[in-house]
Amino acid sequence: MTEHLGLPLSYPQQLLKELINNFGKPFVIRLLDAIARPPSKYYLRVNTLKITKSALIDRLKQYGIPIFSDEVLYDAVYIKINNVPCNVPVSEYIVVADKYAAESVMVGANLYIPGVIKFDKDIKKGDYVTIVDPKGHVVGWGLAMINSDEISKNKHGIAVKTIISRYNVPSLRDLKEYKDGLFYAQSYPAILTSHILDPRPGDVIVDMCAAPGGKTTHLAQLMKNKGIIYAFDKSEKKISAIKENAMRLGIKCIKPIVHDSRYIHIDYRWLRADKILLDPPCSALGVRPKLYEEKNWHDVIALAEYQKQFLKAAYYVLDKGGLLVYSTCTITVHENEGIVKYAVNKLGFKLISQRYFIGTYGLRIEGIDYELVQRFFPHIHDSPGYFIALLEKP
Repeated sequence: MTEHLGLPLSYPQQLLKELINNFGKPFVIRLLDAIARPPSKYYLRVNTLKITKSALIDRLKQYGIPIFSDEVLYDAVYIKINNVPCNVPVSEYIVVADKYAAESVMVGANLYIPGVIKFDKDIKKGDYVTIVDPKGHVVGWGLAMINSDEISKNKHGIAVKTIISRYNVPSLRDLKEYKDGLFYAQSYPAILTSHILDPRPGDVIVDMCAAPGGKTTHLAQLMKNKGIIYAFDKSEKKISAIKENAMRLGIKCIKPIVHDSRYIHIDYRWLRADKILLDPPCSALGVRPKLYEEKNWHDVIALAEYQKQFLKAAYYVLDKGGLLVYSTCTITVHENEGIVKYAVNKLGFKLISQRYFIGTYGLRIEGIDYELVQRFFPHIHDSPGYFIALLEKP
């Protein structure tokens, strides 16, 4: 790991060296410091199929929520949060959560049973407990909702109800407005991505890696629920999440399909799309807040090759003149500019300008116009680390 390099987060050595080679050490230090904290703006996407932006703002303000309108995107609002860490009590009882569950607890989520690694054997329902990650970082404090002898017998439900978390991010899921499908919590670059694809009513769209359905349902919203979106994911469980979100948001034009979309050009030969959204599995190095990172450089290389397989299938499915948005929530060149270079030089895509450009230019690499792709950096844009490219099939 990398603590000896004076960096704020623990990262595998080779991965960190590659980041420093591309961005420089001072840049990476600032980047990792920002990734360790949530953004100071918590974004929501207004479901304009059900409510206007101004009406949603008025309703949420009634709860005392400090909510504001984004100045660029007509369907984006944000809540200002204090991203200075809070003091979390340390109790007699300790619960260890896996990394991803701990990162959710860190911003106020409850700890669910599947995310528990260790539950002290003497814990009883109603005890106050401290939640830590596998490395011992304290992320939250709350109330045990189950006895320790019951933890192994249950696969679902809340293990600990979080009362104090490291960061005070508002929990909105209990609000009537959430249950009525009036908004969807989504990062700013993710909201922007769907706008860049610019879906229109009547379009046929393929979302190749659709779960949990944030961008899928946004595309449907922008299409005014008219047209069809083939939403692929190879996991039945993840497809269920898409269906649940679509139902809550009142979306009717999505056709969820359980399938590995790397092979849709073979298994769905009839499928032709006007537009494609490709947000493939990636190293997720831009996701924040992050406690530490376990992925290594070999994982990045493997993921880049994996991402190319989706692009190859997409080229066959996309109609001539059709558009494809490629986006990731990571910061490596191999998974971003490197993939765009492959799309242009090996597959024949054309890189084109984006209708909204709010981030910064991409990195200069031979073979692509770096000014046509945009990046978001946590310490510069107060957002997750993110990458967006718009491609056309000539």
